[in-house]
Amino acid sequence: MQNDSTKINLDRSKIFCTHCGVENGNNDYGCGRCGEKLIKQTDVEKTSLNKIICNECENFDYVNSFYCWSCGVEFTPENKKPFNEPLLTNLDNNDNEKEQKSSNLEQPNSSDYKNNNSGDKKSDVPKEIKGWNWAAFLIPPLWGLFSGVPIAIIMLGLYLPIFSDEMRVVALIVCSIFLGFRGNELAWKGKKWKSVEHFKNVQKKWLSWAVTLNIIYLIFILYSGNLSS
Repeated sequence: MQNDSTKINLDRSKIFCTHCGVENGNNDYGCGRCGEKLIKQTDVEKTSLNKIICNECENFDYVNSFYCWSCGVEFTPENKKPFNEPLLTNLDNNDNEKEQKSSNLEQPNSSDYKNNNSGDKKSDVPKEIKGWNWAAFLIPPLWGLFSGVPIAIIMLGLYLPIFSDEMRVVALIVCSIFLGFRGNELAWKGKKWKSVEHFKNVQKKWLSWAVTLNIIYLIFILYSGNLSS
């Protein structure tokens, strides 16, 4: 078995998203499915945080990875092993403890990971995330593309010329209201999230983007109207 991170395979043209497990190009920055930053071999080499060893390919990963960046296998307690590099000095030991405390604040604890059923179509949605989703209501296609809700993208088909203006407006309003009500549930079941808090934080960011984009759109409409008059 490999025993240091410098032995990770450098020849791969493809890597896997450690968040959702989808295969991506080695030169890509973010995952094409979920948008998360791709963890690469150099990132794992440089990190001073705890690592794990994938039993399938024997490469190293971040301790909080859901999938192996190298082979794409989904991590379970049975197919990963902890790996701690030896510390050479007391100073290194103190630095490692500080960084580990910081890492623990960002990572879900073991019980959260065990109870995290996101990405499962048949799972129950945590009551903490139930409620109205403004981003799903205001920008459904864009929100759905990155939130694991492909049904929202289908709404773009309503702009095809086969639909009348009246039918298009009614369908867009109905679909937007539906996604506003059911958006959180569909997104939780549509992709893997690190925790409930992670899900809520991402949706807050989407809300700010949705409001900003709609304000820009309204300004554009008003400006275009003034020009035409």
